[in-house]
Amino acid sequence: MTYQSCPKYEICSAPICLDDPISTQMIWYPDEEICLLKKYSKNQVVRNQKKIAKKARNRDFYFTYEMLNRDFVIKRGIEGLNPEVSEEDQLKQWLKKHPIKKPLSEDQKNAIRDRFKRYAQVRRKKKNQS
Repeated sequence: MTYQSCPKYEICSAPICLDDPISTQMIWYPDEEICLLKKYSKNQVVRNQKKIAKKARNRDFYFTYEMLNRDFVIKRGIEGLNPEVSEEDQLKQWLKKHPIKKPLSEDQKNAIRDRFKRYAQVRRKKKNQS
């Protein structure tokens, strides 16, 4: 599939088109458009773009495809790379500062489930007492 065969090609101005293999070399700023195709709504890149667009501190800093295509924690105040500084050193530091999430073990998942069950029981009990 090519970029021009995207159904939203005429109206979309997203710099990263997931139908276009060249997009992996593009950069994205938090105030730029995000792909609107439903088939990509659960894609890691699109999900991260949506989160970053809400939480980015500096909209003048950009994100590369490599940065967006990671499973990492996105917190309020996240910043991308400064366009006025060399990308290589910044990218290494950014990737080190934003590590990939580690998968939870079954014991950890069960502990979280138990904690939420206890929390829900306490909330129900308080609500019934009111």
